[in-house]
Amino acid sequence: MADRGKIESPGGRARGSKAAGRQSPGGAIGDQTGNLVGVLDFRRMLAIADALPVLIAYLDSGQRYLFVNRALADWLGMPRRQVLGRSMRDVLGEEAYKSREPMIRAALAGERQWFAANFDHPTRGPLAVQSEYVPQRGADGSVEGVVLLIQDVTEQRAAERSLRESEARFRRIADSAPALMWVSRLDRSRDFVNEAYAEFVGLDVKDACQFDWRAAIHPDDAERVVAESIAGEASLKRFTLEARYRRADGEYRWLRSVSQPRFGPDGELVGFIGVGSDVTAEKDAESELKAQVAARTAALGESEARVRALFDSALEMIGLLDLDGRYVEVNRSALDSLGLTPEQVVGKHPWEIGPFSGHPESQEKLRQLVGQAAGGATATAEMQIDTVGGQASLIVSMKPVMGDDGKPMFLLGEGRDITELKSTQDQLRQAQKMEALGQLTGGIAHDFNNLLTVVVGGLDLITKRVEDEKLLRYATNALSAAERGARLTAQLLAFSRVQRLEVKPTYVAPLIEEMRPLLRNVLGPGIEKVFDLDPHLMPVMADPTQLEVAVLNLAINARDAMPEGGTLTISSRRRRISDDPELEPGHYVELSISDTGEGMTPEVLARAIEPFFTTKEVGKGTGLGLSMVYGMTRQSGGTARIESEPGVGTTVKLYFRRATRDAEVPLSNGETGDMLRRQQGKATILVIDDDDDVRQFIAASLEEYGHEVVEAADGREGIDRFAEVAPDLVILDFVMPGLSGAEVAAHIRATKPGQRILFVSGYSETDAIRKVAPDAEILPKPFRATVLDEAVRDALATS
Repeated sequence: MADRGKIESPGGRARGSKAAGRQSPGGAIGDQTGNLVGVLDFRRMLAIADALPVLIAYLDSGQRYLFVNRALADWLGMPRRQVLGRSMRDVLGEEAYKSREPMIRAALAGERQWFAANFDHPTRGPLAVQSEYVPQRGADGSVEGVVLLIQDVTEQRAAERSLRESEARFRRIADSAPALMWVSRLDRSRDFVNEAYAEFVGLDVKDACQFDWRAAIHPDDAERVVAESIAGEASLKRFTLEARYRRADGEYRWLRSVSQPRFGPDGELVGFIGVGSDVTAEKDAESELKAQVAARTAALGESEARVRALFDSALEMIGLLDLDGRYVEVNRSALDSLGLTPEQVVGKHPWEIGPFSGHPESQEKLRQLVGQAAGGATATAEMQIDTVGGQASLIVSMKPVMGDDGKPMFLLGEGRDITELKSTQDQLRQAQKMEALGQLTGGIAHDFNNLLTVVVGGLDLITKRVEDEKLLRYATNALSAAERGARLTAQLLAFSRVQRLEVKPTYVAPLIEEMRPLLRNVLGPGIEKVFDLDPHLMPVMADPTQLEVAVLNLAINARDAMPEGGTLTISSRRRRISDDPELEPGHYVELSISDTGEGMTPEVLARAIEPFFTTKEVGKGTGLGLSMVYGMTRQSGGTARIESEPGVGTTVKLYFRRATRDAEVPLSNGETGDMLRRQQGKATILVIDDDDDVRQFIAASLEEYGHEVVEAADGREGIDRFAEVAPDLVILDFVMPGLSGAEVAAHIRATKPGQRILFVSGYSETDAIRKVAPDAEILPKPFRATVLDEAVRDALATS
């Protein structure tokens, strides 16, 4: 205000004058005395009042405004100077004043007033205000005026109204739900329960909030449910409980409750929200089903054990299902094949379990099988499934199990893994095809050789007797062509395995090494040559000459398939084969010749080994190269396999079986008599050592002495390999990380008490070793190959 003047008390006395004897709270300004301190006090208090969000005013006993703060002036939409000195009736208007007049008169009579009222603001429309009228008394105790404290609560009222409406909607929704709902505190009392909850416990909503649910749990479930509830609440995650609770009528009902934590504005845990559903009917159905199974099982009596034994011992996967297709029982073969437990299967449909989850076509076929079997028919389908061993092909049959009334009672599902059978069938068909072709070509070659014998012999005589140079040239050319025909028949006979090869123990890797210069010359500089040959020598049965010819032919084929250059890789490795339809179980060397050339289409690949089949131009190939290679490997006791993909390349794998341990291996130049002695080993030896260099040295030395070696890089792998190979001798490092040699030896001896063990160690642990295996041999590091051989012989000789 431009001129604040002085605030007078209701009695008209200047409250800031010397006659008053003190200053009033409003800080009166003595315009006569010029009291500077009073002016400063008034300004401070005015600044404070203006800074407050509360609307503040002072009315004298005549209901005139002697003071208003800025907030109230702004709220009224008037400058402060237009308010001061005017009456309340004049400022607010007749209508607003009438509603407040009783309160202002009561305050002037000395009664403090508090009330809420509406105010029709000239610009903002209807508003809600909360007012407090505080009487102000003078020194003589009489009321001189009233302090008005006003708050605009329009937005607060709107928020409260919205909250009430939201709560009402929530309660209507919750009360309409058939499930029990509640909101609890940490002390397990409830802030809210719906009508279904109150009805279940037989109380009104208010009393139901204080109901102790623990008193209603079935005695058989109480301990479990309390423990599960405490654990679930402690997890601060959603959790589910199932138990029987006593309803208001005394009947116990199965409830499945789902609870989850609720948090306050600062993230603190304040309680839980829960929903409970009555699942008694579901539980009764389960109990009835179990009762049916139990009744059937009891009726079977003593035969049940025999049936169960047959059920679990069956190699096929078998499951007993209800008419809805849910598993009731599953045999051991199914669980082992699928890598599941009974709890993961029983009660679920077959298409719901993991092994079928990635095969929607198989899931649909299973649904159809269940539907057909439930209708009384037996149905069968082939489908894909994920097993422990990988993806598999399965023949699944589903048939009904009839009850005494002739109606389906259960469904019996049977699954047979035909993955290996289908593979085997393809390989068998190919082998039979090649066998038939071999017999055919062998017969033709034999007869053709007889013809060529006459032709070659006759032409040879002519070349020796004819004197005419022209005729001699004709005869010589014909004789050369006949001899080429003889070579072709030799290749045909090799394919048909009629021609006898000089099969003998042969080392593959050294033979390939000796061929390197020849291969460099044949392939030329445009072909990169990579050799990855197994350094551990193992003799195989093969004709060295024919093997060289086969490798050379395959290298030439690879070169022709890479006209723009590429990479030729020749590698060898040892293979243990046990389930191949073409090969006898045992140890083999796999020799692979791979190129990065054009590759073959599936149609060409299917005929690649057939005699005279070629994709080369006329005159550039006989079509006998691959067939000769196949025949040579089959006659040697092995086989040949081709893998190819257009644009990627071709790999030809030749398999040669290991030479028998008593076979004589011929010595080449530079080899000593010790090489021959090395072939006399007859044992399978498991080498367990965490040091790669030491383990490889031991393995290489033992293999040179003719032993079969299996390696393991640590104790855990060693235990696994021991179970697989059942070795004659275990060579075991005593000090290893993870499982020590002592722990490994203890496990091995527990599995096979008489197992022979040879410890190798760089430390002096003799006493420790003797505690684990008193009869074990000990070989201290370092040692030479000859010392190792002697220690192995001694260990093998010990019973």
